[in-house]
Amino acid sequence: MIVETALAKLDLAIHINPRKKDGLYPVDYVDCQLDIGDKLSFFPKQSDIEIVCNNPDVPVNLDNFIYKAAVILKKTAGNKNLGAKIVLEKQIPVKAGFGGGPADGAAAVRGLCRLWRIKFSKGQIQTISKSLGKDFFYSMYGGLGEVGSRGKDYKFRKIDASLPKFHLVVLVPKRQKPSTGWIYEHLKAEKLGKSRGLLKGLIEAIAAGDRAQILANLHNDFEDMDFQFSSQIDRMKRDLAGLGAGRSLMAGAGLAVVGFFDTKARADRARKALSGKYQEVYLTKPLEHRHSGESLDFAQGKLRDTRI
Repeated sequence: MIVETALAKLDLAIHINPRKKDGLYPVDYVDCQLDIGDKLSFFPKQSDIEIVCNNPDVPVNLDNFIYKAAVILKKTAGNKNLGAKIVLEKQIPVKAGFGGGPADGAAAVRGLCRLWRIKFSKGQIQTISKSLGKDFFYSMYGGLGEVGSRGKDYKFRKIDASLPKFHLVVLVPKRQKPSTGWIYEHLKAEKLGKSRGLLKGLIEAIAAGDRAQILANLHNDFEDMDFQFSSQIDRMKRDLAGLGAGRSLMAGAGLAVVGFFDTKARADRARKALSGKYQEVYLTKPLEHRHSGESLDFAQGKLRDTRI
């Protein structure tokens, strides 16, 4: 058995640029990982891919990022006999903005490369990411860094600094949002591209270790869109602020909201006060170290079979 962990992702900054002629939105992110993750266990199996999950809300077919990643990796390897049983123990909230599905897909690539004894080049991350998206691409590297998205081409730059200690309270509402694609379709063009200064300020504040300026420059351009869930997001933010959060931020394209607290005791009091009001309320924190993906053994050329 081989085990991998998929860590939740938190976008500290999402800067959405105006739409290009090709219909896509260039986006810039500052991302970190949280200390909450899914566990994936890999077992050898002949030919087919089987996924077992403890959460009935998670699909185990072609709609699952693990399945998608496995199929792409198997096709790239060119070996139809490769198969696996993958047991997913889900902890990352589903469809809440933490990139759990893509993170699972990245963990599946790492685990299956070990199980099937194959290696692949860094360039092939880009190829796979064209199908699986930015969050998958980021999760293959992990840690604190900038991610640039220009269409389906992605770049990652590690930030050589650590975040100050923050204790986070996550609120997951009972109502789920439409797809991220739906959110993009309802962006307000006149509001895009206005937060470049916040993006730059956040990166500079992280490098300087300036806690106050980090909080001041956190931003998510999805929050500025006048969509039907704005009042719910505002209500969650007010709840967190009333219990001592220095700042709060919508996670990804929503609908979870993350409150930043300066002490664990204050964060825990907020968690207890809000438990029962929302679908999920829990404590977490940003991780200081890079994801285990940095130790991934890349081939110098194309994906190759290394079995004896």
